[in-house]
Amino acid sequence: MNVPTCAMPVLTMFRPACSTPTSRRFLVLALAAVLTTGRRTMTNLLRTVRSQAPGHMSTYHRVFSQRHWSTWALARILITFLLNYLVPVGPVFLAGDDTITEHPGPNVFGKGRHRDGVRSTHRDTAYRWGHQWVVVSVLVKLPFAARPWALPVVAALVPSPGVGSCARHAA
Repeated sequence: MNVPTCAMPVLTMFRPACSTPTSRRFLVLALAAVLTTGRRTMTNLLRTVRSQAPGHMSTYHRVFSQRHWSTWALARILITFLLNYLVPVGPVFLAGDDTITEHPGPNVFGKGRHRDGVRSTHRDTAYRWGHQWVVVSVLVKLPFAARPWALPVVAALVPSPGVGSCARHAA
């Protein structure tokens, strides 16, 4: 790949969390995520780095659909990098967010009924069927920004209590 030498340490820091074939594809996808403008779908990422992505397109889709790497290991590597290079010495500020992504289909893995904080009021509670994600971010003050940026380090799916592998509900 034609990657500037100054970018290689940042792009290759995730290599220990993946197998060798996966780490090569992960490197291509990470580079594509930085270079792609607009929606960062897998197809748009591969369109951006078309000449740098050897092999069939489906092998890059499998990096996420049949993953053989740990999200927690990647998060640990990323937060270590942020603490060493971007966060000043002193207290580390974290931000947490939970969000619900709606998935109305009858056979969606891990789907549950969650309280929607945006649509709910003190009087009425609104619910949505889908996935609830929790994202933890490190707040970093960057020299060009007036406010701290929240750099996400890990996202986790919150399991729904009492929901099996394929939840069904009446719409």
